[in-house]
Amino acid sequence: MKNKMTPSEINIFLVGEGKNLSGIAICLGNSGHKVSLSEYPLSNSLLSKTMEAQNNISIDPNYSSLPNADLVIIHCPENKTLKRALLGEISGLVSKNALVGINAESYTLTDLQEGFPNPERLIGLNWVYPAHQTLFLEIITNEKTKAEPVREIMKLAKTYWDKDPYLLSKGKGIRSRLLTAMARESFHLIDKGYAEPIDIDRACRNDPGYYLPFSGNFRYMDLMGTYIYGLVMKDLNPELSNDKTSSKLIDDKLKAGKLGMDKGEGFYSYSESEMLNREEDFLIFSKKIKALMDKYPFKNPNEGS
Repeated sequence: MKNKMTPSEINIFLVGEGKNLSGIAICLGNSGHKVSLSEYPLSNSLLSKTMEAQNNISIDPNYSSLPNADLVIIHCPENKTLKRALLGEISGLVSKNALVGINAESYTLTDLQEGFPNPERLIGLNWVYPAHQTLFLEIITNEKTKAEPVREIMKLAKTYWDKDPYLLSKGKGIRSRLLTAMARESFHLIDKGYAEPIDIDRACRNDPGYYLPFSGNFRYMDLMGTYIYGLVMKDLNPELSNDKTSSKLIDDKLKAGKLGMDKGEGFYSYSESEMLNREEDFLIFSKKIKALMDKYPFKNPNEGS
């Protein structure tokens, strides 16, 4: 990736699928990059019209602009075979100087670097939906990673992409692991009859939903009194779930084809109007909560003031 250049001089190529790809494209297009996508992601998505109106975004199914890309971003479902197939698909076309970022939620970066011709230029790059309205960006590197392109992408993310990125240098992401730990305990409580999904949702929304956007976990412990958490964890840790398999509840949902809001049913049922309204409400809420978070910036004491 080119050093110390403005977004208009850095070409980006996106590969993958899913509605979050639209948000990534919008985020980068809004930042001034010329963005090419290998295919149109989810034409019925609420973000489609926004993406269509963005002059910096184009569809390139023939990969003709890929050799000139300075940054290639792959975003696809968490399937190692698919990820390696997409990496193989681009490997013969991408410039040896380009940085390649791929979402890596449950796999280590080392897993994905295996077989890739330029492992030192492959990094983990995790986004959350809606990518154009959130501060989140997780950047994953390891001992093979070339340092300079990573410094440049960190600068881009902070200066132009409106992100608050964090860098993980041991090859493993943290966001999905934290969420999965909470989900595992939630399913455990439901499976054992202590709670229903609506109880879990109210507990999460009405407690951590308030403080996490302000402080995160550890600063909230400091705010409340760190010693309290030491005492509670001593008592509760032995009781927490350590299940190695998925919950019967979610297995039954998947077998029944209840795959989430887009399919009309997951843990709750949705009419077509509810699906549209909740998606639209979520985008509105996301924009408002980010504006509130921007009023209370979260500074890293190791980065200075």
